[in-house]
Amino acid sequence: MTASRSEGPQDVWLARRPRLRRLLLAGAGMLLLTLFGLALLPLPSIAQAQGTPDTDPLATSVKRFLLTQTRSLGDQVSVKVHDNTARLGPCVAPEPFLPRPGTPQGRVTVGVNCQGEERSRYVQATVSASVRHLVAARTLEPGEPIDATALTWQSSDITRLQRGYLSTMADAAGRVATRRIPAGATLTDAMVRQPWLVKRGDTVVLVAQGPGFRVSRSVEALENGGMGNTIRLKTEGNQILQGQVTGPDQLRVNF
Repeated sequence: MTASRSEGPQDVWLARRPRLRRLLLAGAGMLLLTLFGLALLPLPSIAQAQGTPDTDPLATSVKRFLLTQTRSLGDQVSVKVHDNTARLGPCVAPEPFLPRPGTPQGRVTVGVNCQGEERSRYVQATVSASVRHLVAARTLEPGEPIDATALTWQSSDITRLQRGYLSTMADAAGRVATRRIPAGATLTDAMVRQPWLVKRGDTVVLVAQGPGFRVSRSVEALENGGMGNTIRLKTEGNQILQGQVTGPDQLRVNF
């Protein structure tokens, strides 16, 4: 004989209510499916829990500061903060500053002073922008005068340009190439110079002036110089002075 399982009061109660039994079984199945679906969802990362550079107040302050500092680059400027600034902790009344003067371009470091803290914080960011700059329209040889016909414009991401790129025609037109510049090369301030108005070894006129007097004398130029350059010179008495180039074969010194 096979012993039958004794039914408890709960089993008898459910057996008498088959519809309720089916509802309870269906509800249990839905609960299991819901729990299984939640288990498949990605867990929030630690960085998200701490805050990201796009949402952290310190990163927002740095980004706003860089956008202000780069207004001269035009409207197509973007700033990306690389550091997870939230891990540095709260910063009361952040005051960003640039450790190095000038317009921030490419990969930059921004310092931040927080109220009540003695040490500054430093954040890494990248400034990107599409800017117009001058390129050589044809190959230029060393010492060749540069005019507008030898130049053309190009737009590039600022992060791909060398420091000192030339962005106005006045920066290059009327100057002289200091080296061979291939066609299509981006011009920088190191590639051009002003034409020499005074040449080393030449006898030039030095004008010395001060309160109530003005005299001129012939001196020897010890260096080449363009308009506005300050160069060394030697007087007839072998005295070494410095004078500013004011024109062809002309120097000036103020007392």
